[in-house]
Amino acid sequence: MVIKLSKKMKIILIATVVAILAIITIIVFILVGTKKTDIIQEKKEIDVSALETNFKNLCDNNTNDYVGTWYNISVEEDGKYNIEAKIPYIMIDETIDNKVNTEINNLFVKTLLTIYDESQQNTRFEINYASSINGDILSLMIRCILKQGANAQRTIIKTYNYNLNTFEEVNILDVVAAENREKLQEEIHQKIQKEIDKENRLAQQGYNSYKRDVNSDIYELQNATEFFIKDNILYIIYSYGNRNYTSTVDLIITEI
Repeated sequence: MVIKLSKKMKIILIATVVAILAIITIIVFILVGTKKTDIIQEKKEIDVSALETNFKNLCDNNTNDYVGTWYNISVEEDGKYNIEAKIPYIMIDETIDNKVNTEINNLFVKTLLTIYDESQQNTRFEINYASSINGDILSLMIRCILKQGANAQRTIIKTYNYNLNTFEEVNILDVVAAENREKLQEEIHQKIQKEIDKENRLAQQGYNSYKRDVNSDIYELQNATEFFIKDNILYIIYSYGNRNYTSTVDLIITEI
């Protein structure tokens, strides 16, 4: 039997099908859009606490096309020194190589040789490094632990960042987008103030701790000189042992 539909019924049927298809399309769009949003949000979230904990493990002494191991020394003499040093060198461009490797030599190699030749007190000297290539940026971090006699232990961290295409040194504002700088600056001040509050509580309990000044120029984003990049994660490093007898290090970690 063939059922003949009136013109009016045909219009109603077509309209119903179109409406159902439209509803299905909207539902699919919402579901896909929500999923994409979740993915984007998940990508932006990083576990800062875990990254801080793992920071020391970044210095794994891995080499690449631009960074190699210059000195690999493991030597100990009772009462004089315990040296565990893997000191890197850089090989990007002759001018850069001369500049950076001369600085590494002056900062670390000469210190190592002085300890080895002249140490009259028990000294611990440990150096490791991390290197990473992020797009066109080479990032190198050298971490040194120095403990001489009764002096407080120092943690010294030095970083180098260079553009592999232009052979120019990369500064912090080159890697932090302009629209993100104000927020990151606020994060820096909040982190340092939190550490100051913590040190004040320790002082009240009779403990000594490194004294920070949240108003110091070193905490202005544009003045950040030590930073390391790996897997699109930026580590801004405040290693106070670079100039003082302390192992205190503050980290500001963000995704770029």
